[in-house]
Amino acid sequence: MESMQRWYEASQRRFSVRRYKDGPEEKQLEALAGMAELLRAHGVRIAIGRSEEVFRPIFLWYGKISGTNSFAAIIVQKDAEPEMAGYVGEAFVLECTAMGLGTCWLGASYHKQTALSAVELSEGERIACITPIGVPDEEYTARPRRSYEKLTGLTAEQFGELPVWQKRAIECARRAPSAMNSQPWRFHAAEEGILVGNTSKNFGYGRLDCGIAMLHLELGAAYCGVYGDWRKEKNGSLFVRA
Repeated sequence: MESMQRWYEASQRRFSVRRYKDGPEEKQLEALAGMAELLRAHGVRIAIGRSEEVFRPIFLWYGKISGTNSFAAIIVQKDAEPEMAGYVGEAFVLECTAMGLGTCWLGASYHKQTALSAVELSEGERIACITPIGVPDEEYTARPRRSYEKLTGLTAEQFGELPVWQKRAIECARRAPSAMNSQPWRFHAAEEGILVGNTSKNFGYGRLDCGIAMLHLELGAAYCGVYGDWRKEKNGSLFVRA
């Protein structure tokens, strides 16, 4: 419960950081390593590594990561649901934010071979994404988000009539990061709960992105004292109120 409140507050401050002043302190890395162990679930685990070369840009046109050599790899087993990589990984990202550290989800714009040499994988595992970790050297910048109407299919009046917890949950999920900031999801509010549906493959990260949004949605609900479980549906993942 305490972590969810902490992560909800962090979700309002988190933004993608590419320029860093320095890496984390040793005590912070130790604390994050402990959190990584606690978050191991659903065929997903997180490993912390160090390498400046891992941020060597693959695409010269894309923003380079600079100023830190610390990163976390989101590692998945071959049978893990892509949504769970986003769900578990974002919990770690928000813990970093709560500690005053910056992060940035990276799916393709990092040097994969270097990452593989910096963290140890077991048979059947692969790295889904990584994130740098460090002290931000840039100010918070809000990113454009899709309107509530586009994300829910509801008019402003209809959205305003939703229960407070559903509005808060969707508002928090609307802040979730996604590849290229494309927000490949749609929310369907119903009496039973809220469905998160994937609307795009999004360069292969669409379902992982939905997992990030799922965690944000759950944090928004918890902020209102509403807890529940996730249920896999044919057209998405349904958050069912307990």
